Amino acid sequence: MRAPAIVLALAAVGAVASMGGPARADLLDDAWKRGNDAFLRGDYPAAANAYEQLDRQAVVSADLAYNLGNAYYRLGQRGRAIWAWERAVDIDPDSDDARYNLQQARKVVERRVHDKIEGADREPVWVRVVTELTLSTETWLFLGLYVSFFMALVGRLRARRAGGGRDDGPAWGAIAATLGAMAALAGTLLVGRFALDRVPYAIVLGDEVPVKEGADPNYRTTFDLHAGLRVRVLDRDQDWVRIRLANGLEGWVREGDIGRL
Repeated sequence: MRAPAIVLALAAVGAVASMGGPARADLLDDAWKRGNDAFLRGDYPAAANAYEQLDRQAVVSADLAYNLGNAYYRLGQRGRAIWAWERAVDIDPDSDDARYNLQQARKVVERRVHDKIEGADREPVWVRVVTELTLSTETWLFLGLYVSFFMALVGRLRARRAGGGRDDGPAWGAIAATLGAMAALAGTLLVGRFALDRVPYAIVLGDEVPVKEGADPNYRTTFDLHAGLRVRVLDRDQDWVRIRLANGLEGWVREGDIGRL
């Protein structure tokens, strides 16, 4: 995997920080600068601490999440790096650097995983289909097909009027039917995306996280999870959360062992 590249984007963080007033903006910009400076001189623990300070202040920035992932990866914390880069891609789907680093980090993790759980990282077909395109692409695709469908209906109506009431526009009818079906499919994808966005997901942070039968360390460990695995969050009991894998397996892990998306 190539070395993650730092992104200096003071304006991106400053714009968000300024909403809390000049004093808060100065404080957060200082933390941003400290993080960047520390990363560039190779002090990755200090860089991660500075970026985490910004993250705790609810600064929403793809550049911040990307830089945080870079710092985590240099520290050997692959699960946390994947979690941060996942967040960067969620904030900005066009973040090619974050997406590339995410893919490469998952490959590294896959090579290191032993006793891999069959199907644990294989999402259901409908999830893979829905997430193949970005939300903006799916939205514009639906709108384009929807408008084209009605334009085809108008074209057929005009063809009938030009033919003196006879249906001389069978081609327009076929086009309208095709576009209508495609618009319905695009609408289904869009509805699926909105439904998926409501599902709470998280990323496994530790290299090996034990999954318990119940919300207590005294329960039996049923299986272990590896860093970077995406899981669905089902329930919470104090500092424990019940999770479900893509293959349907469920269990309880400590909340600090996962990073919510």
